[in-house]
Amino acid sequence: MKNLLKTLRNAEVCCFDCGTKYGEPRGGVSSMWMAKCNVCGEEKAVTEVRDYRYLAKGIAKLTPKKQ
Repeated sequence: MKNLLKTLRNAEVCCFDCGTKYGEPRGGVSSMWMAKCNVCGEEKAVTEVRDYRYLAKGIAKLTPKKQ
């Protein structure tokens, strides 16, 4: 879990599958190219994580809550 949080925070590019799982599409047009996804590690069409709101949904879900 801690490794995934670090991965999401450090990712620069991600595929559609990881982007929709851990982020939210921002709408509009995205440039896609074939490369290794920084999240799942697979060779797929990727785009910059900004196009999925920097994967904030997944980061928020995995960040420990302060008590």
